[in-house]
Amino acid sequence: MRGVSMHKCGQSNSCFSEKVMVQDKVCTNWQFTTAGSQAIYTDNISSTITGTGYVKVDSAVGTVSVDFFRTGDTTAFHTLLIPAKGSASFTIFRFNVISITTTSAAHGEFCITVRYSL
Repeated sequence: MRGVSMHKCGQSNSCFSEKVMVQDKVCTNWQFTTAGSQAIYTDNISSTITGTGYVKVDSAVGTVSVDFFRTGDTTAFHTLLIPAKGSASFTIFRFNVISITTTSAAHGEFCITVRYSL
């Protein structure tokens, strides 16, 4: 985790408050032995989180779905569809859950760098 102090400045270039920005990076392998859905990342820190990352599918039968959700929503506001042996990158704003859904056994890698203010 890294913290950086930043100033918010208005159009007149006068700064009015200090803001601490934090950046974290998380990478993990994921695996399903059968079809299913699982949250792979959950944020409980900030509602103004930004994330940049990728999902790689090493093996699967069919397409793997990566869904992005906002607090309180049961419908994903953004979805990535990734074929076997494929990958996709993303930059996403104001989310709190990322889930992976597969229709068969599958495995791959997930990596995200999140940024938020304290």
